[in-house]
Amino acid sequence: MTTNRIGNTRHLLFLIAVLCSLLLLISFYKTEFHNHGMADREHFMRHIRPDSNFEKFAKNDLSDEHVHVMPAAPSLLKKRTIYPKRENMGECKPLFGKVVVFVAYVESSMKTHYKVAQDSLHCYLKGVNYTTAFVDLDHDKRVKENCPHDQLFFKKHCAASVYLQDADWMLVLDADTAVVNPNHCIEEWIDDRVDLVFYERFFNWEIASGNYLVKNTEFARTFLRKWADWQYIQPSNWNGADNGVLQIHILQTVLPDAVEEIKACDAIWHKGTDYDTYMAYVTCVKVTLGANRLYPGKIRIHRRAHGWVRDGFLTGDNFCDNDFMLHGWKLQAIELEGWNSPFRKMFNVSECGTGYLGWNYRPGYKITPDEVRKRLAAFEASAGNTFPKNAQVFPYLTQPDVGNCYPKCDDLT
Repeated sequence: MTTNRIGNTRHLLFLIAVLCSLLLLISFYKTEFHNHGMADREHFMRHIRPDSNFEKFAKNDLSDEHVHVMPAAPSLLKKRTIYPKRENMGECKPLFGKVVVFVAYVESSMKTHYKVAQDSLHCYLKGVNYTTAFVDLDHDKRVKENCPHDQLFFKKHCAASVYLQDADWMLVLDADTAVVNPNHCIEEWIDDRVDLVFYERFFNWEIASGNYLVKNTEFARTFLRKWADWQYIQPSNWNGADNGVLQIHILQTVLPDAVEEIKACDAIWHKGTDYDTYMAYVTCVKVTLGANRLYPGKIRIHRRAHGWVRDGFLTGDNFCDNDFMLHGWKLQAIELEGWNSPFRKMFNVSECGTGYLGWNYRPGYKITPDEVRKRLAAFEASAGNTFPKNAQVFPYLTQPDVGNCYPKCDDLT
């Protein structure tokens, strides 16, 4: 009996010791995991806090041994051919072939608007070797034969598809787009990975319809023609005309499998009653497109203020070396309606051609890129704060993306 009791006691003590060891071990690992996790979190937070390491990342200083950067995978995409920036009004060499500058207009408007903008363009064109196509949409023979559209802007895109056949690349411009800094070549914005190049308007993130670059390909000509033919199927409400059409036309072109998302944006578009509700549709398209701006073989979309043209009012018509063209000049003369343009007198196009001859700048209107950046940053903050509340939509919260198609929602993916 005594021996059995001693044995049982030893077994009990051994079990207690094992249990205590396990408890200590579990406690140790929990403590270590917690501390290690907190250390990792603190380490991570230190690297994303602007006041600690933002500048290091901005300068690509990756000397911190704890920062691991994944090597870039070999790109399967065609690399863009970078066109050298024009210097000292030098030659614009035809690296991408024949470039045509296309401006569509109606005679009545050209007589009462756009003279300042158009004179600046003509002055610029005298110093380069681009081909021009100034097309009267009411009287041009080729337009009459190919474009039955009766709404101006849709007819313009049809006309562009017709004249594109004369070019390798074509720059399509609104008549109120002016050249403010001629020390640029159009080719600086050509991207030979795509067939169409667009940009976003700064004040509302809308993909602009008035000015674009287009390559002479079957894809591009078809895109323009379909865009024009939207005249016949566009919604009858407040729809943004060709600008509104462009948003969904691009979405359908680059993300054809996003059927439910396209339906969601289309539904919002059809509910538009004014500018604010129209902007809800623009937001829907932007959210659906996401951060990607390059769709190889199809389209590139420049982010705001990075295209060849931006709205002049953003900086009071001040400009810097990075600027090429400004949009929105609709006056026949300088000084009208209190407008102090960057030029001190009207253009005499006969004086233009070599260097800066004919470019009569008003002192102080050319500013530094950093000053332009500061003004754009201020406008950017203001635009975000004043953006219509009912346009701040997240389509996946307000529109179905599964309920109408389950279980076949991914069939096209």
